[in-house]
Amino acid sequence: MTERVLRRVLLLGLLVLTLVLSSLTRSYAPALPGELAARIAPWFGWSYRVGQNLRGAVAALVDRRDLRAENRALREKANELEAENTRLKVQLRQLAAALRVKAEQAPQVVAVAPVVGEDPSGLYRRLFLGVGSHQGLRVGMPVTSAEGLVGVITEVTPNTAVVRTILDPESRVGVRLMDAPGRGIASGQPPGKLRVEFSVEAKIKPGDWVLSGSLQGLFPAGIRVGQVEEVLPHPPGALRQEAVVKPAVSLSLLEEVVVLRPL
Repeated sequence: MTERVLRRVLLLGLLVLTLVLSSLTRSYAPALPGELAARIAPWFGWSYRVGQNLRGAVAALVDRRDLRAENRALREKANELEAENTRLKVQLRQLAAALRVKAEQAPQVVAVAPVVGEDPSGLYRRLFLGVGSHQGLRVGMPVTSAEGLVGVITEVTPNTAVVRTILDPESRVGVRLMDAPGRGIASGQPPGKLRVEFSVEAKIKPGDWVLSGSLQGLFPAGIRVGQVEEVLPHPPGALRQEAVVKPAVSLSLLEEVVVLRPL
């Protein structure tokens, strides 16, 4: 027998006993002979007090059950409000990031576009946007986010678009060092890095930030591309050196991007 069933049986028994004792005190006490009534009057008084106490106990149990149900409802409502508050915070953070990009790069901004999918094959790092030519998007438009450079639009339909990201093996981005002279070309290196080729004279070290340059006029200059993680060794006499760069943007976490006018 479960605890809930036992509680209900106890509650019913207390209620029946209360009714019986109360009826006895009201119906039979006045009809008894005087001497007998005097002898058992204390017992009737005791039974009456017991009945009153039992009534109070039953009422307390009912109130406690109602209070538990109310507390449970309040907890559920609080959880719902907390989830809603978290969702609104995420949306506010996304909106603030999009507005920050628009403020920094206006009037080049064409649209703030939702990311609706990613290339499932994993071979080509491409994103799918939920807007297209009806919203002003065109092939060749750069795509950015608050964190940095994302890629370029390569396909457009009336209501969708495809972005070839900078992590795609076919991507090429002209870059430069933020705090030192040096220009190079970045290309995607699976699964999630960039390989950047610089002149051997460039002074590169881990931690350096790499910004977009102006290769073929595809991307605006000065947008963050990534941070150098490792400078690869090169043989004596080499004219070029390579570095492994961690991208500034986490593509798998993107929910919105900003599309810019082509240069």
